[in-house]
Order: sequence, then C-alpha cells, then structure tokens
Amino acid sequence: MFDDLVDATTGTRGAGALSSWARVENAACAHRVATMAAMLDEAHAASGSADRDQWCLDNLDAVAAHIGAAQNITPGTASHQLLVAVALHDRFPRVAVVFAEGLITYALVKTVVHRGALVVDPDALRALDGLLGEAFGDWEPRSVDKTEKAIDFFVHQVDPQAVRRDETKARGRSVDVRIEEDGSGMATILATLFAHDAKAFEARLRNLAKTVCPADPRTADQLRADAIGAIGTDRLACLCGNDDCAAAQNPPATGVVVYVIASDETLAEPTETSDSEPPAPRPESPAPVPQTPAGDDAEESDASDQAAGDGLDPAPESAKTPPRRETRPAASAPHDERAAIDGEEPPLFDKPLRDLTLAEALTPAPGYFAKLRPGALMGGQFLPGAIACRATVGATITRIVHPGQAPPENRYRPSKKLADFVRCRDMTCRFPGCRVPATNCDVEHTIPWPHGPTAASNLKCVCRRHHLLKTFWGGENGWRERQLDDGTVIWTAPDGREFVTTPGSRLLFPELSRPTATVRTTGRPEAHAAGLTMPRRTTTRARDHADRIQRERKLNADVGLEFPE
Repeated sequence: MFDDLVDATTGTRGAGALSSWARVENAACAHRVATMAAMLDEAHAASGSADRDQWCLDNLDAVAAHIGAAQNITPGTASHQLLVAVALHDRFPRVAVVFAEGLITYALVKTVVHRGALVVDPDALRALDGLLGEAFGDWEPRSVDKTEKAIDFFVHQVDPQAVRRDETKARGRSVDVRIEEDGSGMATILATLFAHDAKAFEARLRNLAKTVCPADPRTADQLRADAIGAIGTDRLACLCGNDDCAAAQNPPATGVVVYVIASDETLAEPTETSDSEPPAPRPESPAPVPQTPAGDDAEESDASDQAAGDGLDPAPESAKTPPRRETRPAASAPHDERAAIDGEEPPLFDKPLRDLTLAEALTPAPGYFAKLRPGALMGGQFLPGAIACRATVGATITRIVHPGQAPPENRYRPSKKLADFVRCRDMTCRFPGCRVPATNCDVEHTIPWPHGPTAASNLKCVCRRHHLLKTFWGGENGWRERQLDDGTVIWTAPDGREFVTTPGSRLLFPELSRPTATVRTTGRPEAHAAGLTMPRRTTTRARDHADRIQRERKLNADVGLEFPE
C-alpha cells in the first residue's frame, strides 16, 4: 500500500504533488507508529518480561529509551509516542487502517486516542472504532475544537460516561517556563493563576522594582521583568554603577541557584578598546561557573551567594543609545555590550523619516559584532556574553579546572572539583536525545568501579532514568557504552546500532573537551547489575492506568454528564 502511494506521486506537480506527498507522509508516520508498537510487543514476549512490568524502569520505559535514541528525541516525547502507538493498534484497529492509507494525520490519531481513552467495554470500543473508521473516509478539515467535539459525539453514542470533560479554568492553572532556543538567552513565562494571587504578584513586582536607585539604567518594563527573576529575594541588584549607591552595596542572595558556564574573558572587567585592536586570544584555562538565583530546574546549594566583582561600569551616553545606521558594521566594545541590554530601544534611523529615501528606509541597519564570548546554562541553552555577565551579579564564582593528564582519584565518589568539571563538560545527560541538565544527573563510571578508575575519561553525566537503564537493561544483549578520552560516548543499543554523543560544551567551550588521561582497567569488570536490585513499583503501569480511567468514569457518572446538542 505504501509503495503504491509513493508510485502515485510520479509525474505529479503543484497542488497534486502536494496532496500526494501529504498522504505519503501520513502513511509513513503510520508505519513508524506501528513499528513502535511492535517493539513493545517484542519486549513483552521476551523471557522474564512479566516480572519487569513492576520494575521502576519497566518494559515500556526501556522501549521508549530505544525509540528516543533512534529518533534523537527526548524520553518524554518518545514515551508519549509509544503510548499513542499502543493505544491505536490495541484499541482502534479500524482507525489504524485509515491512518496507514494516509487519509488522516498523526495529530488526529492522537486526538482519537485521548478522547476515547475512557471507553473500556469491548463492544463499545469496537463500535466506536467502526464509527470513526467510517467517518474518517470522507473527513473534512476541522478546527481542533470542532474535531474534539465531533469525536466526543461518537464517544457519547457508544458510552456516555466515557466522554472526557474539559477541566475548569481553576483546575487548569499552571506555569509554563520556556527557554527560547534561538540563542537570545531569553525565556518566556506563561502563567494562569487565581485573580487575587495575580494582584498580589503584580504588587510584589512593583515593590521589587523600587528597590533600586533612580540612576538604574533599566526601563520600568525591564525592571518588572528582572523582578520576576529576583522573586526569591527581597530586592533587585542595582545596576547604576555608582560607588556611593546604597542599593548596590547590598546585592541579593539566596540559597537557590542555577549554574551558568562562562569563560574568563567574558567575565573580565570591561576595558576601553579601539576597533583596530585585534580580539584577545581565547585562554586555555577552563571556564568558571557563575551560580545565579534561579527557577524551576535549580538545585539547592550549601554555599551562600557572594557578589561577583565590583559591579558593572556605568555605560556612557553613546553606549546607551548607539546609532543603528552606519556606513559599515561597527564592532562594539565589551562594556557597550553589557550596557546595551538595558534602557530604551535605540532609534531605528539616524534621521527623521521625512528625510529618508525609499532605499534608505528599506535597507536594514548593519549589525554589531559581539566581542564578548557567549556562555551557556548547564542544560546547554545558549547565553549571549552580555547576559552571561549579568548572571554574575550577586553570584558565587567557581573556577573549573581541567584535569589534563592527572592520574585517577583513588576513591569511588569523585571529588567536587572533578565532578564539577564533568558536569560542565557534559552539560546534560549523555544518553542519546536526553536533555536533563547535568546538575540533575548522576556522575557515573562508564567502566564500573573498581575495575574502571574514577577519572574524567571514565566519568559522564547520566540522569537517574538512563542510569537505571544502563545498569539493569545493559549487559551483552542490552545497552552498552564506551567512552573516549575527549568525553565522547558511543552507545550500543540492544539491536546493535550505535549512537554517538559528544560533550555539550564542545561547541562553546572546546577547551573543556581536550583529552584527559586514558582509562586503564584493572581486572575483569563485573556485570552491570551484580549485587544490585531494581527499584520496584507497588502496582504495574497498566493497573495505574485502569484505576485513573475508573476514577474519571465514576466522576462522569456522579455528575450525570449530558452531551451538549
């Protein structure tokens, strides 16, 4: 069937080709989903799989890890795709056939799986599958809301108590923090909260914004934004740069930190430089890590925050409002870059609009070359140099030392100095596709201790999920890995395919990936799980899922749900 769809695209062009290839794309996605379900079936058919269903990292988790590595996606995304695949092929075979023909999209399949999740009676489920399969044959385009209502109508026909009720706005309150992936070093926070809490939060922001002196260069909106970042403290750090400023003498401090990696040259005090001077060469010394007041993915630190440096130099007037249109691109001095993130937006043009020609108005202003070397969050997110400098305000600075060819440590648990280096080198979990920040990972031995040394070339960051995967789903027929002297890790999956992950710092801080001492093993390493026991669930995943469905169905029965006409 799939080959026939591909053949049908031959000789097509324009809208005809677009329609044909869209159908091929849907059919290919159906094959991918079917493969995921088949992988889980193979895991359940393996010897001892029934006992592993109560493992903390069960059969589904192990298959999801393989799916995530194969597609280079996060474990959460892989698990969600696998659950959709299983539900589709176990519960909606008629819909799966329509999907394989390329007539519906993966987005619609996900909606079917979600809206029909509460149907448990086999006869009702078969009826629903038949109704949907027949309807999708001539399914016209619908909005998301109309699609859900149409599917809910079919669900109501076969089982009224299985219609999923929308949560009220109060139950749907949440906070979503999204770190932008465009290299801007910014994040977006979307929050839905109680109205009275919103009023109190707004007042809190106003009060925090007033803790700086009038000479602070930031606008009111910038102060309110920075106040959100300082919500865990009692004041904002003043950036006026005046030596006699009382607000600047008492920087904020908190026990909650987030780790930022930056180089020495980025954090150096700004000095006046001319555009003709060549940029200073990058030092060979590893990068220090400023630890700044943080948000959700921060961890507790025993060290108290300290002021980093003497504050930022006040920007000259020309730096606060730099001209946007020049005859040639200008290279900004480091102190200009630090000041450019505060204050009013510079004018778009250097003369009134009425004096501009059409060509001048349509010609974009030349950019500025950044001289400050960028930094990064521990999770690998890019930070422009000016924002990395801002992170040092009120922060503790810890120097990271590259171990070079130093001999291994004669202990199981690495020293803080060695562990800090490994975390800064790796930045995230080293399993393929995993983005868990290194601060939330275990620093574990690639070759198990004591046969493998406690050295940088034998240590890597792995989150607890993938640490358990390697330990209990490893061995000759499971996940295996080997590590190179520069921190590269080569994973071998149960099917023999290899996946290579490199240290997260290699792009921005290549000096951290310089080779360390070669690993020398002693004796024959034991099996990964020798003497260890996998943590177990109190109930299986399937039992938990069935209990959640029964609770939601009972709620529908108690309130006497009626489907709207």
